Formats: sequence, structure tokens, C-alpha cells
Amino acid sequence: MKRTVIAVSLVLAVVLLAGNTIGDANQVYKHPSLNFQFEASPNWIRVPRPEDNMIYEVMNPDSIVHVVLWYTTTEQDARGYLLKMASMKDLVLEEKPSKVRIKEHDAWVLDVPGNINKTPVRMFLVVIKHGKSTLHPRENALHIVQIWCPEKEYNRHMQRMENILDSVEITEPIHVSYDQKTYPLYPTILDQLPDIPSPFTTEDGTVIVICLTRDNRYSLIPVTIENGEPLDYKNRQWWGKGRQLEVDTLDFPTLAETGLHSEEELDQTITITRKSIAEITQIGRPEAYSGAGFMSKDEDIISVLRGDNKLVNKLGLIHPQIAEPLFHVFNVILSVKKDSERGNVRGILYNQRNIYLKFWGSKGWQESIFNDEILGYWQIEMWRELDQEEKTFISRKYSNLSEEEMAELKKKLSYIHTGEMVPYYIVRYGFYEGHTDYRADPISISFIFGLRSIEEIENAFNGNLYETLTDHFTE
Repeated sequence: MKRTVIAVSLVLAVVLLAGNTIGDANQVYKHPSLNFQFEASPNWIRVPRPEDNMIYEVMNPDSIVHVVLWYTTTEQDARGYLLKMASMKDLVLEEKPSKVRIKEHDAWVLDVPGNINKTPVRMFLVVIKHGKSTLHPRENALHIVQIWCPEKEYNRHMQRMENILDSVEITEPIHVSYDQKTYPLYPTILDQLPDIPSPFTTEDGTVIVICLTRDNRYSLIPVTIENGEPLDYKNRQWWGKGRQLEVDTLDFPTLAETGLHSEEELDQTITITRKSIAEITQIGRPEAYSGAGFMSKDEDIISVLRGDNKLVNKLGLIHPQIAEPLFHVFNVILSVKKDSERGNVRGILYNQRNIYLKFWGSKGWQESIFNDEILGYWQIEMWRELDQEEKTFISRKYSNLSEEEMAELKKKLSYIHTGEMVPYYIVRYGFYEGHTDYRADPISISFIFGLRSIEEIENAFNGNLYETLTDHFTE
């Protein structure tokens, strides 16, 4: 297998804060991806958490009071989960948990001593019950708050910590509006299909797709392509978008400017990312950097770049356009943060087509054949069913094919098994991988996601579609 690494955390976030008194000068501190917030004085400082960029940590300028927010789902009740956390953190229970109300929600609270980084601290540990999980209806949705300071500072900061806790709020889900209708975004699950295009771009540039759940419901997931937090499995940074917009301008200036390679530049290329094309070809073939390889034994990196550039040009598209739906799929994965089964994802609605998805993690990560930060962890399958008109069209145009060849043609058109490395490779280098089990053929991408109809694809390749999809790029 070529894609590897796993580590999914139930912890979805952290926020550090402290403050003076709660008053008119307060600032609202919102979790970046959860509907969860609190108030404190201004100018809190973000603390990097490279082990998980979904953990959002801030602290007051004096680095004294800390606030942590996160979320999980579990079959345990709120009180039981609170006691479980206290045990895991080796907290000294001086009293039983207290039941309180926080902004109309039931919550359980512990006021306990403990240790953080070998420093004695005093903390409020709070679990707020917020109904059932929309993805896993048997599980409770729990919002967790942790507010702490050094034990020696507790008497001075206790009132401030209590004020912060009083300000904690679970807000309404973020919504999107279209045609005078308003819909909540993921993680809310909708029983009815939203009357909204998919993909849909809002006025502020946010791109949203309709996700199909495994229990035949729907969700609206933001999938905007952008440079985001690091995506670095080696350093346990699992959920950032990384550099989705980056192009190798040094090696391929025409690609960066136009979205397509210059044949002349490809002819003159001797290195890519300061690595020789001979070395890239050698490590990119099967049984080198990976068992399946990034290209077949009879292909080299330049022949693959040149071959796919010609295909994309014939389709009347550019490389970033073809990478776009693959990034949208990967950004769905980044949103659900689980494999497709546990994340309740059956597919997405895309250009009026049902695109079915299956994705799962590997046991390690795949290194890149270029000198870059791109790594692979996810196995991703994408496919759609041909409608009757498409089947009839292909059967008529390619009646000369054997039954086996016809089945192969239809599968290559409508099914892709690849990983998350490919959309980054496409935008940065125009690389779709060669003819291996992980290839994401630009023709297949265009067909599956509705960038081009079967008639438009046939017009581009004029009776040679089977050969175009199966022949290797040998010069």
C-alpha cells in the first residue's frame, strides 16, 4: 500500500484565556470550528499546539489563567465522563461533582487541585451536555471546559475564573442562505435535501458541498480551497489544509501563470524541487518509495507530466480546475475527521451527480518523491454510476471493444482510487501519477465530477478513449 498513518483524536479544541473582571471591555473568544465561546479581557495570546492544530489555545498576557474548550461524543453521561477525565488527569477529588446550569444547559463541575507540566494548579473542570450526537445518535454530545491557574495564584484569580465560566456559551450552528432559505452547516444533519447548488460559493467566497450521509440524510460542509494550518503527519498535525494553492513557480513558471505546462520548459527540465528527474523517476517507480509506485516501470516523470498536460489541454481545462473537486473531497475528510464509515459519509452531491466516497487511514504515511512537505495517509475511493444515456453512448461509439475491454473502459471512466497527495501534486506540478493503482486520470476526474460530459470527452479524443485511458506515457 502506498498511503499510510493514523491518529484521530476525540479532542477537537482548546482555548486558553484569563482575564481581569468581566466587563464592558471584554472580548469574545470563539473556537475556530465549534459553536463554542467565552468572554474575557482583550489581548489574549495564542499558544501553538503542533500535536493537533484542532486544539486552539490562548492565554492572558501574564500567562496565568488558562481556558480549554473541546468537544467529544460518548455513550457515557456527562457526570461519568467528567469523573473519567478527572481520573485520567490524576486530579485530587475533594468533593463530588456539582450539577449546575450554564446558559440553559445542564453541566457537571469539579473544582479540584492537580498538576500541569509538574506545576501545582487549581482548575474548574466542566462537562456540558448538549443533546445527542447528530452523527452517532446513541452517543451524547459533550462540551468540555477546563479553566486553570497556578495554585498559588488561585485566591487572586478565582473570581475571574468564575466569571469566565459564567460566560461560556454554546452558540447556534453557522448557517448559509440561498434563494431566501437558510440552512445550518455541518455538523448539523438535515433530513431533507437542501435546495442549494453543490458546489455552492457564498458571497464571502466560502465553497460548500452537500454531503450524503450513510443513513440517507444530508449535511452542508465548507470545502474552500485555501492555504491553511500545516498538514504534517510526522508532527501530528492531522487536520490542516496545508498549502493547497501553492505552485512550483521556480521549476514551472508557465504552469504557475497559465495552469498548464510549457512543452519547451518540460523539454529543458533536469531537476524538480532541486532533485534530478532521474532520481525522481527511480524512486517513483514500483517497489521503490512505495510498492505500487507513482508511475509505471516504463514511464518517467517527464513523460507523465507531458502526457497528462496534453490530456488536460485536449479537455479544454487547466490543472487547478481538475484538482478542485479532489480538494473538495479531501476537505470533507478534514471536516469529519474520521473514516467514511465512522464519519457517516456516503458521498457528495456534485454538479447534479451523486459521487460516492469511501476513505480510510493507513498505518503510516507515504513520503513524497519530490523535495516538498506533501505526505500521504488517506486511501480514497471515488466513483459514480453511469446513467443509461451514457452507457448507450459508450456502447455505440465503442462497439468494437470486447466485453472485457468495455467493462475496463467504463470502470476507468467512473472510478478512482487514490490519496490526498494527488490534488497537491496536480496544482503544484501538474502530476496525476502515472499508470499505477493510485492514478487519478484527468479524464476520469472530469467525467466523475461533471467537468465534462461523455460527449465532450469523446469529441476531445475522437474514438481513442479506450487507448487514451489505458496506454502508458512512454516517449
